[in-house]
Amino acid sequence: MTLNSESRPVLFPSPRGLGAFSLIEVVLALGVVSTILIPLMGMLAVGLSTSKDSNVDVKTALIAQQWLAVAQMTPYTTAQGSVTKHLDMDGREVPEAQAVFVVRCDYANSQDVLATTNLKKVTITITGPGVGPRTRVFSTTVANLGY
Repeated sequence: MTLNSESRPVLFPSPRGLGAFSLIEVVLALGVVSTILIPLMGMLAVGLSTSKDSNVDVKTALIAQQWLAVAQMTPYTTAQGSVTKHLDMDGREVPEAQAVFVVRCDYANSQDVLATTNLKKVTITITGPGVGPRTRVFSTTVANLGY
């Protein structure tokens, strides 16, 4: 048995001296670190999911803007019925099996009280990825400009 600098008996002296951590200190440190890291990992998963949803929303808005512009440039006499297309994440037309978005464009005579027979209502319905397929609907009117 040896004596340390405080004149207490030490049964098993450390070969490196008194600078080591005890098992209790290591377990407490791991507990504190894991208490901090576990919620951070949960927040990371939520952040990634939110980022993905935001990306899909932006892509949906861009596709809708493109389709609404095409609908407004379509000659009034040919703007009728409905069209369905399957698109990838970049808005390019692909086979149905590879589709990320399903876009449906419906043309109908406007039922607005102030409307005449020279207006058609255009409804763009976009179904895309999300928790359960997310469907968004965009509408505009197309006027008969004489061509």
